[in-house]
Amino acid sequence: MRFPKVLLAVASIGALHAQVTHERLLNAAKEPQNWLTYSGGFAGQRYSGLSQISPENVNKLALQWAFQQRSTEKFETTPLVVDGMMYLTQAPNDIVALDAASGEVKWLYSYTPSTQSRPCCGRVNRGVAILGNTLYMGTIDAHLVAVDAHNGKLLWDHEVAKASSGYAMTHAPLVIKDKVIAGVAGAEFGIRGFIAAFDAATGNEVWRFYTTAGKGEPGNETWAGDSWMHGGASVWVTGAYDPETNLTFWGIGNPGPDYNSDKRGGDNLYSDCVVALDADTGKLKWYFQFTPHTILTTIRCRCPCSRT
Repeated sequence: MRFPKVLLAVASIGALHAQVTHERLLNAAKEPQNWLTYSGGFAGQRYSGLSQISPENVNKLALQWAFQQRSTEKFETTPLVVDGMMYLTQAPNDIVALDAASGEVKWLYSYTPSTQSRPCCGRVNRGVAILGNTLYMGTIDAHLVAVDAHNGKLLWDHEVAKASSGYAMTHAPLVIKDKVIAGVAGAEFGIRGFIAAFDAATGNEVWRFYTTAGKGEPGNETWAGDSWMHGGASVWVTGAYDPETNLTFWGIGNPGPDYNSDKRGGDNLYSDCVVALDADTGKLKWYFQFTPHTILTTIRCRCPCSRT
């Protein structure tokens, strides 16, 4: 039974939840009352093992509480539930901790992004990651922040890329072992996309994989001239992880410029691909490209970038 954004049968509320270890994340399916990572588990299936709701009783569901976000922006978060606490984000970059049984707000951390941030398709955030007692959030001005899950206090703030150059982060990070992995967006503004891993304790970058193949890298021949330098290939959605192979899988978005592709002849790797990366080193193990040399021609965009 699939309830990816509604988690029921919440565990009893405690003053402090137990630390979320890598072992707990590996065995998330054994804790169906919790939702410990963006997709529920490393496989990315967004499947809940709870069984209280059935076709026979679904008509008896009733509202227990509601949280009204303090924002007029879009609401795209997937909450985490950890031992009776719920952690979610409201746009543009607030983290809210709720009592999962009552909806009571326990604390709110509010991040103020740079005025230079300009994500193409709305000031949104899709959620947080957790390791130990620390929450991690990417921001629309391309920072990665760590916040104490007990009280909402900022632990560190790391600038991943320059918002003034068009970089942004909107998806929930993925925690693997002692690393926090996330990618950047901004293809519409001429960025060079990448996925990077950061030390969970300090925020220092551990490895980086560029989603447009540069000079001397396999796939660079799929970009005409120096078009790879501003080829985009954003990351919009949180990846998955296979502990048996130690590979993390990420979907990559469209190349840029998206409508006028004359200057980026070729297949434009690794845009519109799924890439498999070694989780420890970021080394590319394999890829599959769904749409070589994408050209957007039929999509009508109603987002703030005003493309038509």
